Amino acid sequence: MSNRKLINQLIQLQELVVARIQKKVAMPKAPLDVLDQNIALLSENIPQRTKSHINDLLKKHPEAVVPLIDGHCTGCGMKLSISQANEVHHAEEIHRCPNCTRYLYVPSEVVAREHASRVYGEKRKIGIARFSTQPLMITPLTGNTSEEVLGEICERMQSEGFVEDGRQLLYMAMQREDIISTAIDGGMAFPHVRGVEGGGLTMALGIHKKGIHFGGPGRTLTRLFFFMVIPTATSAFYLKLLAGLSQTFRDKTARELLLNAENEEELWKALVQQTRKVIK
Repeated sequence: MSNRKLINQLIQLQELVVARIQKKVAMPKAPLDVLDQNIALLSENIPQRTKSHINDLLKKHPEAVVPLIDGHCTGCGMKLSISQANEVHHAEEIHRCPNCTRYLYVPSEVVAREHASRVYGEKRKIGIARFSTQPLMITPLTGNTSEEVLGEICERMQSEGFVEDGRQLLYMAMQREDIISTAIDGGMAFPHVRGVEGGGLTMALGIHKKGIHFGGPGRTLTRLFFFMVIPTATSAFYLKLLAGLSQTFRDKTARELLLNAENEEELWKALVQQTRKVIK
């Protein structure tokens, strides 16, 4: 197996392991058999030494394979020497960070981010306002397919200055959905792109009044889309945010308050009110 192919396989394995964690957080009683089988199948031909190390890393944190950006390990922030960075770029063998021992790779797709300070300001935010803002509320979404709906959300994130290239963000989000759908019970989905460096953990919320087929359980239509952009360093915060959102909106009444919002101002107020107790 070539080193580039091995790194890609490790990234896919990591995504499946993280998807398992996400599903367990969002749907505690959901069966995990299919994910477990896929993880086992993908792990079969990974060299034993590499497999043991990545499994040890994944037990500690959800980021075991991280991008090298501007010569820095995005897992721990260490700056590699020029020669070390060049070795990672050449990918003649797989490399680990000398500090945190995560596996390193040079991503072919990097979404550039703008500073979000103009939105967040200097005043300390609390609750869901730490991760989102009214301009990232979208109602109604009008697309009829997964790509159209996520495209609307990515376009909004670009227009509000959270990313520079919404189309590239969409491409990466669709790649993630191809691994396994982020839709869960209750007509909700948590699409996301991880490893987007710069800025903080950011969430947009889109409401589709009629709902679309998004690959969720059975024939359930998905109507609520919590879309998140997740820098590597905030993966733990993402899981806490996911847990808070899924805990809150398992309740049908809470979901209906979002779905019935007549405009984006009302949607933001409903989101803030409903998450106040669980997202600090």
